[in-house]
Amino acid sequence: MEDGDESAVAEAALGLNPQLFVDEVHGIIADISAGAFEAAAAPGVLGAAKAAEKATDLQRGLNAIHHIVKDRLDKRMANWEKFCLLHCFDVPKGFVAAEDDNSCAKESHKDETSDLDLELDSLRRKLESANMESQNLEREMSSLERQTTYKGKLDSSVSEIQKLFEDKSVQENFEGLVKAIPVLQQKIIDMSKKRTATTCLVDQQVWNTNSLTDNKRQTLDKSFTARAEDIQDVVSILQNKSHVGPPLLPQGAQDQGRRHLGGASNSNIPGNSKKAIKEGKK
Repeated sequence: MEDGDESAVAEAALGLNPQLFVDEVHGIIADISAGAFEAAAAPGVLGAAKAAEKATDLQRGLNAIHHIVKDRLDKRMANWEKFCLLHCFDVPKGFVAAEDDNSCAKESHKDETSDLDLELDSLRRKLESANMESQNLEREMSSLERQTTYKGKLDSSVSEIQKLFEDKSVQENFEGLVKAIPVLQQKIIDMSKKRTATTCLVDQQVWNTNSLTDNKRQTLDKSFTARAEDIQDVVSILQNKSHVGPPLLPQGAQDQGRRHLGGASNSNIPGNSKKAIKEGKK
């Protein structure tokens, strides 16, 4: 415990940190090893294989070699760490650091740490700005690619349309269509006028037919109204002239017919019927 305390005091006085040193060495070796194997496993190296199976075999072999090398390095670095901690950073007996040296070492360590922190902050800011610029460039590139694609499609469409308009048959068809549009419009207007006139004529004919039918019905109703006595006289005259036919109706049947037809007036008998009745009486 006393040796450990003396070592810690001496290390603090000299501004040393053996464990930090060992860890940094381990990190450097691990980075070098990993970088070497990453370079060996790059797509350009593995892509030289013609078949996918060969590329897979190469990757598997690299992984196996990487594990073997890592195990050997870990063992050797563990021994090296023990050696450094036991011998290289061993504080001799009776070693006492001066107070001035201790304070100077602490101040120098603080200065170095602050400088490193400032440098790290500066590097972080530069990295952030670089990332922002990279994102902006990627957006601009994607925008330019889309514009190029749209322009290519537009140029192809315009060229196709130009080819169509350069064709004489298309131009002739288009001119014929332009000339046929006013003719078609005039035909539609004429057909609309004819349809309107035909509809009006049909309505007029229907109205005239209905009026004529009503007039004929009224004329027939007026012409065939007569009294029962006049009708009986006409029947008797016709029977006397023909001397053939059924006998005259009995008086009871005549009275019954008069009652059924009692509403008729003599003024409604047409002229031909009155003349026939007079000739029959003579």
